[in-house]
Amino acid sequence: MSQKSNTLTAPVQSVQRAAAILRSFTESEPELGVSELSRRLDLHKSTVSRMIATLQAEGLIDQNTETGKYRLGIGLVSLAGVALGRLNARAAAQPHLASLVTLSQETVNVTVLDGKECVNIDRAASPQPIQYIGWIGRRSPLHCTASGKLMLAHMTPEERTAVLPTPLKQYTNKTVTDSFQLTRQLNQICQQKYASVHEEYETGFSSLAAPIYNHQGSLLATISISGPSYRLSDAIFQEYLPKLLDTCQTISAELGFTSSANQTMI
Repeated sequence: MSQKSNTLTAPVQSVQRAAAILRSFTESEPELGVSELSRRLDLHKSTVSRMIATLQAEGLIDQNTETGKYRLGIGLVSLAGVALGRLNARAAAQPHLASLVTLSQETVNVTVLDGKECVNIDRAASPQPIQYIGWIGRRSPLHCTASGKLMLAHMTPEERTAVLPTPLKQYTNKTVTDSFQLTRQLNQICQQKYASVHEEYETGFSSLAAPIYNHQGSLLATISISGPSYRLSDAIFQEYLPKLLDTCQTISAELGFTSSANQTMI
């Protein structure tokens, strides 16, 4: 193995130490001082102090002003909420995927937003010999996939600017690379509550996606039906759409979504 490869896979000591500090806090000992952390982790007090200052600045640790000791910060709650939300979406969606495959005979994926991409967190494969391979963990761009466009439609213009590349990358001759045209499409998606694409990301493949909402009415995930374009025309998508929307509504309800929740589709 090359020296470069070893460097890329070697653990970063400062990150390891920060993780060790965070793991030191438990239910039985929710607050700890610098001296105690230094003793437990066998680190110099000045090192622990610098690490805590950085973690505190990021909202991952805060200080009890009465005791002077430190505790886990509220920032960890939001991080945990994102992770747990994804697990909840996958668990809630899983029992419903098979029926969508039975209906469409195509691959069905559960997808979430991760940074500037969407990533598959679950799938049910098509029984067809020629099928869309949307493996778990696969990452895709936002501006040219059905799930990605649905996610963009739920963002503010400022949020879209932050996640979209400039210029928009062209993957096929059907990829929308004009920002004004993309905005018009997203406005339409806002109205119809679903998204579909034909060969914008991969030549020969099309996809239809609908939203899953959480209890606050925020987009949590999407479910998509994907397969070869010769089997998935707009007319066929319209046949599958009622079942797909109904399934997503059922899953959203199981996650606590109600019609009175404030949906964040812009």
